[in-house]
Amino acid sequence: MWSPSGRDRLCRHGAPTGLMAVTVLLVGNSRLHWGLGTPQNSGPEPLQNHWDGHCPPWRVQPATMRWAAVGLIPPSLETRRGPWPPPIRTCQVPLANCPPPGGVDRALGAWQAFGCSAGGGVLVVDAGTALTMTAVTANGSFAGGRILPGVALQLESLHRGTASLPCVVSPWAKAWPTAPRNQAEPGLATDTVNAMVDGVIHGLSAAVVNTMTALAGAAVVGECWLTGGDAPLLQEAIRSQLAAGQRATRELALHDDPHLVLKGLLRLRTRADGGGLDA
Repeated sequence: MWSPSGRDRLCRHGAPTGLMAVTVLLVGNSRLHWGLGTPQNSGPEPLQNHWDGHCPPWRVQPATMRWAAVGLIPPSLETRRGPWPPPIRTCQVPLANCPPPGGVDRALGAWQAFGCSAGGGVLVVDAGTALTMTAVTANGSFAGGRILPGVALQLESLHRGTASLPCVVSPWAKAWPTAPRNQAEPGLATDTVNAMVDGVIHGLSAAVVNTMTALAGAAVVGECWLTGGDAPLLQEAIRSQLAAGQRATRELALHDDPHLVLKGLLRLRTRADGGGLDA
């Protein structure tokens, strides 16, 4: 379900200067994610503006547009994308051994995280409509992953599949009926809504920590990157479970970057001959 225009969000850090401004777009399963920045591999923060919604507050230049889609393209976008270049495909992301049917958002996020890592393997956790985990080895090769229903999908399933559990939407929406309980606090929830939320958040966090533990124990990854709209919901539970875990897991570096995929799109630069993309 597409987010209503009232939930459009804008973050401004100043307009890009000195380098060509590029608009990037990820068509997600539940919303459109826009970014404006500079296609550089290093240096200052490349993403200058970002916007979640149907139309960004800056003019989109088709000549410098880069975009990818994992969800259905909404009608409001279909009518405007005529002059745009073709969307980025998974096979165009320079992530070794990544299967072409794999999600382009997973490939972009994993490639971007590996490029920002300290040199070892990485695990990227993208907490969106679906929660995906994607591993990359120390030599930059795709090493597989896992896909689970995200927070909202699980809460919706609990409501639809039972007779009495209430409808609970994402806590970032105005309809969230109660403030989510602090996940770092001990004890169990005493009301139905927070019991549902706690169960989903702790279940997803446990799945993430279990994967991190297995990969760290096998020396496959040394860092974990969190991204996606629901990542802030999971951070505290993940950190508390890591702190109580094995030493190898406790020593994992945990990073948070909500715009990992958009930054990956910015890092891709078009070849002068138009023959494809490279890093």
